[in-house]
Amino acid sequence: DKAANVVAVLACVNGEKITFVASCGKDAVAKGIKAGDIIRHVTAICGGKGGGKPDSAMGGGSDLLKLDDALASVDDFVASKLG
Repeated sequence: DKAANVVAVLACVNGEKITFVASCGKDAVAKGIKAGDIIRHVTAICGGKGGGKPDSAMGGGSDLLKLDDALASVDDFVASKLG
């Protein structure tokens, strides 16, 4: 709530599974950036799925070798929504 323009994506690895969490501030959502869309994007890269609301979402994946690629893709994904 305090940082309305922030977009954050976190990932946690536990054994063979990846858990992703995304959060988008009110201004980011107003510009068309939705946490659920981000989660669907990054989890697809890692062989998983997920979703949620425009302001917060969760998902998972199982391809640990793709984790860095998934996180690196977030900047381009957000930029494409602002474009």
